[in-house]
Amino acid sequence: MDGYKLEMHLHTSRNSDCGKECPADIAKIYADAGYNGIVCTNHLNRNDLYGYVAPPWKRLFRSIPDCWLRDLLELKEECAKVGIDVFAGAEVSPDEVTYYKPDHPYAEFLMYGITADELRENCERFLTMTQRELFEWCDSRGIVLAQAHPYREMCDVMDTSLLHGIEISNTHPGHDSRNALAVELCKRTGLIPTGGSDFHYRGGEGGGVILPRRPNDERDLAAILRERRHEVIFKENEQD
Repeated sequence: MDGYKLEMHLHTSRNSDCGKECPADIAKIYADAGYNGIVCTNHLNRNDLYGYVAPPWKRLFRSIPDCWLRDLLELKEECAKVGIDVFAGAEVSPDEVTYYKPDHPYAEFLMYGITADELRENCERFLTMTQRELFEWCDSRGIVLAQAHPYREMCDVMDTSLLHGIEISNTHPGHDSRNALAVELCKRTGLIPTGGSDFHYRGGEGGGVILPRRPNDERDLAAILRERRHEVIFKENEQD
């Protein structure tokens, strides 16, 4: 496929407790796979931020948000060496939908178009927001808010009127995200379709989107998604 190949869903080892690869290794993996860019969408929930990221390393950083952002910044440096762009992003699970509470609903939201500075300033605040508050915050800034893998086991489909997009192709090899259902939901609602590998370890790369051009920065990426001229990458033989 011609165009700009962009990973839209990726986790690193020191910022998501389920991620297994460090920035230097990710740079090599994605260079070998022919990617032009990556959106780094590390988990942002209370467990990861305060239970996994902060305790071992917070003494080395000015703040917990700075600690949480370190892999994004290192990934930018490592990927620049091999000609791959890296854009800020996040997979946010506010307290009202986090998996670390006893009852449903459970969900995660992908943020596209947000800058590293905005994440630094607001990442702790996002945890206390309702879906409406998060959507309105993103909408007022031109940021695209998409629900990740809405039909995966344990997940609940959230209010689609408070979303800009739906992840219709999640190619994580260890999960059945029931992408066909997400495709149908996207068609019914008219939301922006997105896709990503949900990368956690070597061999999990392969998903994402093909853009018509290179984004200039995070906001430009969001603008391109809103134009809907991108192509979502599906698994081989998967119906879209």
